[in-house]
Amino acid sequence: MEGPKTTELAGDALRETRSANERHAALFERVAGRIYRYFVKTVWDRNEAEELAQRTLVELERSLREKSYDPARSFNAWLWLKAHGVFQQWCRERATKKTVPLEEPLVRPAPPDDKLDAEHVLRELQRRLGDECYEVFVLYYEGGLSQTEVAEAVGRDRKTVAARLRQAHALIEEMLR
Repeated sequence: MEGPKTTELAGDALRETRSANERHAALFERVAGRIYRYFVKTVWDRNEAEELAQRTLVELERSLREKSYDPARSFNAWLWLKAHGVFQQWCRERATKKTVPLEEPLVRPAPPDDKLDAEHVLRELQRRLGDECYEVFVLYYEGGLSQTEVAEAVGRDRKTVAARLRQAHALIEEMLR
């Protein structure tokens, strides 16, 4: 049997009941891995991804404690808005650091046996289509959000999200040919 939906868990976690703590723990257990995988696919560094996931979970905890989440809204979309905000802050922090040009290309070459591995495909997708399209792709497939929830999380309409997913699919098909 499938458990309660994430939005139901979040709403239950906000209530002043004995079971609220159990629901709260179940909610965080459900989303922690998803947040971490999102950041791994976004920043490509497991240590940075862990740090960003922890920042996001702290932000979620604070927001739930302050009861700023409206249980009438999708918790998934609200969660990814928080994760996106943490990611944006991380990008601003990195922009203030002095960078040194790389000697080698950012995208590693395809494996010698001409088989494309998933990491290579995803990095190429990000490089060739840009961060917005890539984030839509990762939120949809790794985050498990619906197109409507992705649209809410990234501040676009659902048609734009659908178009970004079609662009990503077309590029992947091209790369696999």
